[in-house]
Amino acid sequence: MSRVTQETAHGMRWMLLQKCTLQPVTLIYSMVLARLLTKEEMGLMGLTAIFFTAAGTLAASGFGSALIRKQNRTREDADTLFWFNLGMGVLIALLLFLAAPGLAAFFAAPTLCNLVRASALIVLLNSSVNVHLAHYMARRQFKVPALISLGSSLAAMPLCLLLAWQGWGVWAYMVQGIVSASLMALLYWLICPWRPHMQFSRASLQELGGLGCRIAATGLLDTAYIHARAFFIGKVYTPAALAGYKNGAQLAAMCPTVFCYMLDQITYPILSTLQNSPQKLASVYRRYMRLFTLPIAWLCCFTAAFAPSIIRLCYGPGWEECTPYLQILSLSYATWHLQIINLNLLKAGGPEKLFLRLELFKKGLGVAILIGMFFISVEAICWGALATSGLCLGINTWATRRYMGIPLLLQLRDWIPGFLLAGACTWGPAFLLPATPVWLSLSSGLILSLGLYLGLLRLAAPSSLRDLCLLLRQR
Repeated sequence: MSRVTQETAHGMRWMLLQKCTLQPVTLIYSMVLARLLTKEEMGLMGLTAIFFTAAGTLAASGFGSALIRKQNRTREDADTLFWFNLGMGVLIALLLFLAAPGLAAFFAAPTLCNLVRASALIVLLNSSVNVHLAHYMARRQFKVPALISLGSSLAAMPLCLLLAWQGWGVWAYMVQGIVSASLMALLYWLICPWRPHMQFSRASLQELGGLGCRIAATGLLDTAYIHARAFFIGKVYTPAALAGYKNGAQLAAMCPTVFCYMLDQITYPILSTLQNSPQKLASVYRRYMRLFTLPIAWLCCFTAAFAPSIIRLCYGPGWEECTPYLQILSLSYATWHLQIINLNLLKAGGPEKLFLRLELFKKGLGVAILIGMFFISVEAICWGALATSGLCLGINTWATRRYMGIPLLLQLRDWIPGFLLAGACTWGPAFLLPATPVWLSLSSGLILSLGLYLGLLRLAAPSSLRDLCLLLRQR
């Protein structure tokens, strides 16, 4: 057990290093691009990313995950899946190449045709190293994949900025994607000791095919759901409107996604070990709800309250339409951690099929709300995202009460006070402080709101504040 724990902690360190390094660097990268490219070019970047992300998910086919799950995997299994993945990559890349003119006509964006065709090369490059990645993940060797992904991404970003500065426009972004994928493929082939042989087993493909197809379908569903708002905005509105939405969404998601990624990795294994002790499981669950609400609620409320200054600092003048998107989406992310903790609790101690049923129902609900909002305005789409977040939290809270026996009132008492306190300590200074200059507004707002928040927590909830400080220090 100690060895498994050490391997898990080791893997988490490298995954968190990759994510926590790329998040701020990607933000700075987007801030510079927003000053070098037009809004229409930024929107075309977002549209292109939708298609090669979905195509890459489909090309991977989930067989890498199926190979990782199989404990008695053989050389023949790996060789079979390599050639199958490569063949799928070629097929999907060809379909993407042929569909490019139709996609460009659908979005009334002629430039999109060649961009989508160029992105087919990225799909093909990524499909050539799926089994190499599975080779490391199956052996719980997380260091090499994390460093390869991080290094290839960081190495290609300066080239993109240079080309954008030279006037390449949206093609600077596409060149960056191709160079990053090429570097990643080259490094895997140079570093990974595994090499494919010329053999293909139909038995191996049939054995792993069922699970691989289910994983691929789930991944494609998740990808489609994540990019659905951007897809509809790009179709119904303009690439410039899509660029504004994407910039606001990126800023809103940056801090919550890092926190929630760590939270998801940490809480599920711990809650799973307590599944045979219902009272202790409920106690730990409630403690998580109280503790993690404190930092995430303040971060999201601060981002929403000071959104005008944050937008001006990050993207400069001309991007003011991002402000309401950032405010609304920040509030929608404020409850994401609660949903993750609820779902991990249900996965750890609830009925086995409940998690999948809840996810399908919530995604269907989210799509229905999106369809009802996307013809109104981009801001209405953001309000729909906030409504979806609230309804999903309500569904998760109901399931926790129904299947885990934790009363609704106790759940609300664990996190509502934190949100009310965070809102008062951020929106109050935002109304009182001057909006300009930007650096003064943000710095004084940060000091005042955080100091006020910590001071009130020390008076109102000293034990929770002390537990949070100890947890962060240990982590």
